[in-house]
Formats: sequence, structure tokens, C-alpha cells
Amino acid sequence: MAVIEAFEAKQNCYFNYDFEELNLVDEFPKELAVSLRGVLYRHEIEYPHANYYIYYCDVLTGAELEKMKADWLRYCPVE
Repeated sequence: MAVIEAFEAKQNCYFNYDFEELNLVDEFPKELAVSLRGVLYRHEIEYPHANYYIYYCDVLTGAELEKMKADWLRYCPVE
């Protein structure tokens, strides 16, 4: 069975993404309401033995989604 973890992505002053683990237990909604910040949207990154849900304040597509995935790969490389 694959490991599933959730993280929140934030852009730093260099427009790179930083990640912080979220404590979600067994439920990973497509939209996550966060006080004072509104809604975070789920993006999925799949590895052979793990799935990661990355929540961000906007729905990312195209080049920006690929940039977030590249930053994630540096943060959590494939084993």
C-alpha cells in the first residue's frame, strides 16, 4: 500500500515553492478551507510507493504546475 502524505506549498521571495507538512488523517479533500487564507487546492504527485497531496492557494496548471513539481522533487526526491 502506498504512503499518502499532505503538504502545503508556499512561494518564497525567490518564487520557488517551500513545503510544510499538514496533519490530515485519512481525508484529503480536493479543497481545504484555511482560516484567513481562504481555500487551498489539492495537487497530486505520485511516486511508485507514495502519493503526495500538495495544497496551494491557487489551481496550478501548465508550466507553473511543472515548476511546483520540480521544486517538490528537490524537496522530496524519488527513492
